[in-house]
Amino acid sequence: MRPLVILAAVLAIGAVATTATVMLWPNSPQITDVPDTVVIPAGSYNYRPSGDFRIGTRSVDAPREIRSAGADLEIMKYPVSETLYAQCVAAAACTETTVIGLLEAPQTDISYVDATDFARWYSDMTQQTWRLPTDDEWVRAAGERYVDAGLGIDKNEDDPSKRWLANYRRLVSERGDSDVEIHRQGHFGVNELGVSDIAGNIWEWTESCFINGQVSEDGSAVVEQTNYCGVRAVQGKHRAFIIEFVRDAKVGGCAVGIPPDYLGFRLVREG
Repeated sequence: MRPLVILAAVLAIGAVATTATVMLWPNSPQITDVPDTVVIPAGSYNYRPSGDFRIGTRSVDAPREIRSAGADLEIMKYPVSETLYAQCVAAAACTETTVIGLLEAPQTDISYVDATDFARWYSDMTQQTWRLPTDDEWVRAAGERYVDAGLGIDKNEDDPSKRWLANYRRLVSERGDSDVEIHRQGHFGVNELGVSDIAGNIWEWTESCFINGQVSEDGSAVVEQTNYCGVRAVQGKHRAFIIEFVRDAKVGGCAVGIPPDYLGFRLVREG
């Protein structure tokens, strides 16, 4: 079944560590868990667009692109913690969700709605602009830990079973690498850019919508696309697409891809 059909059915561093400067609104509670950030320098990076792509009716990999970022990207070093998220809940700006009570544990069981509610509250509290990263910004921050979603099947391959088998082998491999324990911040270490725990066992929400796209006959470019924003890309050991109100994709709501072990998030800070 094409992902579009599934979606329709479901929907009917140069690393530089810094610390945010907090400017509180009058009578607001004190923020006690201020996240460290990492600056990803401007430059070029490899990226494959996120979604379902075809040449005519034939399913193909999206073309791999070399993109150039003209500005630095500042992103949280760790996913948002239970401690920090709890302050948003206490302020009645976020919806309560599951906690495990482990010191410095990342907050999990988070929906896209939860993550954007938190970003709005935290922006108000700090008088800064915090938001979810886009899918390609997440790829920049992941560095060497980014896993390319392409299957490597020739764009002219007419036998759909080859693509199906390649995808099946990858899914079997990914299922065998599941880690169901939630660990303290830092458990998965830092990548070469200084970002910690990225592509661990917590998949992270991005702003990017699911794309249904048409690719040029030579396979080099996306020539037409439609965005479906009730479903967002989440990134981790692999990319998946999750309905925006879902907190636990293992029990449903994974529109395309293997369900993530856990859903969490980290934010980027603008200018």
